Formats: sequence, structure tokens, C-alpha cells
Amino acid sequence: MLGGGYYRGSSVLITGVPGTAKTTLSGAFAEAACMRGERTMFVGFDSDGSEVIRNLASVNIRLGRYVKNGVLSMISARTITGSAETLLVRIKALAKEHRARCLVIDPVSTLSKAGNELTAHGVAERLIDWSKAAGITLVCTSLLDEMRGPNEGNTPLQISTLADTWIHLNYLVQAGERNRGLSIIKSRGMAHSNQVRELILSDNGVTLADIYTAGGEVLMGTLRWERESAERVAHEVADVAAKLKRVSLDAEEAVLEVRAKSLQTELMAKKVEKTLLARTTKSSQGELSRGRIRMRELRGGDEAKRGQK
Repeated sequence: MLGGGYYRGSSVLITGVPGTAKTTLSGAFAEAACMRGERTMFVGFDSDGSEVIRNLASVNIRLGRYVKNGVLSMISARTITGSAETLLVRIKALAKEHRARCLVIDPVSTLSKAGNELTAHGVAERLIDWSKAAGITLVCTSLLDEMRGPNEGNTPLQISTLADTWIHLNYLVQAGERNRGLSIIKSRGMAHSNQVRELILSDNGVTLADIYTAGGEVLMGTLRWERESAERVAHEVADVAAKLKRVSLDAEEAVLEVRAKSLQTELMAKKVEKTLLARTTKSSQGELSRGRIRMRELRGGDEAKRGQK
């Protein structure tokens, strides 16, 4: 959906209402960075680091092993007290100490609780500027009001205008169930999808389902499963019907081939019979002609004898 991914050193904002998998998606980012051997720091404001590791393990995101080998640093920001300025200074110091190449702030909207909104916005702006200057790829999550979407008002701290890439998560209600959807609001300097894709969390991890439309509507969850099941059954029925038709056509073809061979044999017999008839007729005519000639010769000899007498 991002045309291959965002640029290194860019700032990525993930927004959504509670429960839309903002922390899970940022955890997937952290795991991918650690798998590449890039030192990463995960700053959590809502949960302790051990809780984040435990919760993400349920969707096959395993961060514990990277904490043990020192590639990943889990920071619980709830232990850091003070203003938004103090939080920024502390985060920068910890990131430098860890030599972080990738940084996750979950959620950055908590900064607004550590002072007035204007100060918090300034801190968030300096955080993004600092990460760009340091070449650190920054992923921030931000909580949106459940009753307001991304197009109905700015995100907390208004950092959506500062971020290079804005990923929005939401719930889509279909057939009496809620399914997670992911869309790209913007992504500077790169092509990005304008579609809403279903975000699926399972024991195998985090995946995006392919777009599935029916009647001009994007289907997700059970509604999609039911429609796909119906299509599979229809395809199977059509496949069986096609196989039966092929068997019928093969049988008809075999019958026609037998008839064609029979007619070919009959045709050859007629040709042979015609050839024999022509030869017989020619032979009879030749014998008759030779007989007449012989008769004339005999008659001529008799007449000659009578003339001599």
C-alpha cells in the first residue's frame, strides 16, 4: 500500500480509535527493524514494557528475544515524570544511549497531558525534527476520538501535518460485526494506495487481506467469507459441469471417429470396386476386339482358298 515502504529517517504517524491495533502495528515495525539488526527503542506510555511484549506475543510478534540480546530497548514512559519538555529530553537521551536507528512512541498523544496543548505541539514538532536530523525512523501512534474520523478534525497535537506518512486504522461494521480497516491518508514522496484494506490479527501475525469487492462494495470478515464460500461452490459446480460436458463431447467425438473410419473404409471399398470394374470392362473390350480381328483373319483366309480353286 506504500509502494514498497516509507523512507529511512522519515516520520510515520499511526492513528485510530482504541482497539484498532495501533500498538500491534508499531510492534510489528519494531520487530522488523530488530530482525534487520537495527537498534530500536520502544517508548510505551500506556503499558509497561513487559505487558507490551506479552500482549504482542499473542499475534506472533516476539520482542522478548531482542530485549535479551540488547537490540531492542523497552521504555515505560509512565516512570518518567515531568513536563512534555522533560519527556522529550529524557527520550532523546535514552535514544542516544541506546544508539537507536528506529524509535517508537506509543502513543505520542500522551504528551498533551504533560502540559498545555501549545507546548506539547512544540515538543512533538521538535521530536520529529530531531529524529530526522539524527536519521532515526520514527513511528508514533496517536489516539483519535471514537466519534471523529481523521477527516473530521486534526489529530492530537496536530502532528498529522508534520508526519511524512499517515496511516489510519478504524473499524468497519458489516453484517453485525466489526472488522479492522487500514488506509493511507498521505505519504510524502511516494505512491500509495487509496483503498481501505482489512487488517487481520491472528496467531500467525499481522496481515493485510487482498481487496475483495462485490457489487461495488468492499467486503470484509464474515460477509466476505460467506461470499467467497458461495463463489467457491459455484466454481466447483461449474467445474463439474464442464468436466461432464467434456466427457460427453469426448464420447460423441469417439462415435464420430468410428463413423468416419467406417465411411472411409466404405469409400476405399467403392474405389477398389470401381477400379476393378474399369479393368474388367477394359479387358472385356480388348478380348472382344481381338476376337473380331481373329475372326476377320480367319474369314479372309477362307475366301483366299476359295479363290484359288
